[in-house]
Amino acid sequence: MDLFDGELGGRDDQGLDTGGGWSWCGVITVGIFILLAVLISWILGLVGRIF
Repeated sequence: MDLFDGELGGRDDQGLDTGGGWSWCGVITVGIFILLAVLISWILGLVGRIF
């Protein structure tokens, strides 16, 4: 059973290819990179205070 089938009242295939949306994999990947950058900045700040 397709939960996103147009016959079931969900979304259908019309207009999905226009605009180029983000997938969950892309959102999670960008989020991980942002968290990694914040973590590296925080660690370097701690190391700078120690030395």
